[in-house]
Amino acid sequence: GVPELEPHLRSDLVVVRDDDFGQGANPYSDLLDPGDNLAGRRVVTGVNWIFNNASVFGQERLGDRATIAVDPRNSQTVYVGWVDNAGVAGNTATVHIRRSTDGGANWSADLLTVNGALSPQLAVNSQGQVGCLYQQLTGAGAAQRCQTHFRQSGDGGANWNDTLLATHPANVPAMAFLPYLGDYVGLSAVGEDFYGVFSASNVPDMNNFPSGVTYQRKDAHYRRARAE
Repeated sequence: GVPELEPHLRSDLVVVRDDDFGQGANPYSDLLDPGDNLAGRRVVTGVNWIFNNASVFGQERLGDRATIAVDPRNSQTVYVGWVDNAGVAGNTATVHIRRSTDGGANWSADLLTVNGALSPQLAVNSQGQVGCLYQQLTGAGAAQRCQTHFRQSGDGGANWNDTLLATHPANVPAMAFLPYLGDYVGLSAVGEDFYGVFSASNVPDMNNFPSGVTYQRKDAHYRRARAE
């Protein structure tokens, strides 16, 4: 059966801002919420957060974090992402991405919504293109697969391309301990380029890497790969 989920933690996603690099008398208080006039603007309220140290997302546990990125050309343009855990077996997590164009005072509706996904990471390159890296569970039963996607938008999140970096069986190899893959996902931008890291199956099947991969080390006990 499906392990019982731990109680939801209903939280607000809040963004704070400091226009003096945190050096003033009241740091991170330059962005006030109109609801209570306190520091920090609520992006979304009543988010369902769940940490569940059991295999409910394929062979992975639940537990995630928020992500934020600022356009290096204009600090008023900010993107945030988070995961909402619905607590329903079969679709336990949804990634959401939103944008502010006035330094966090107001936020858009979802620019990107991905069901059955975890660990979003955002970055904005020197051209103002926003990138989003996340991992998604697809299929059902023995056909379940864990996929790693890189999405990119050059028009402020109105349209996104989709590059599938990795896809591998979600049930092979069998879990030995948790976390199975973990939230080991990272994304950064250097100039026009995006660089990311993520975990995936060690099975050296090139079909699992549709965008190509280079194995840097290979022996009987350990394999490591980097997506190019």
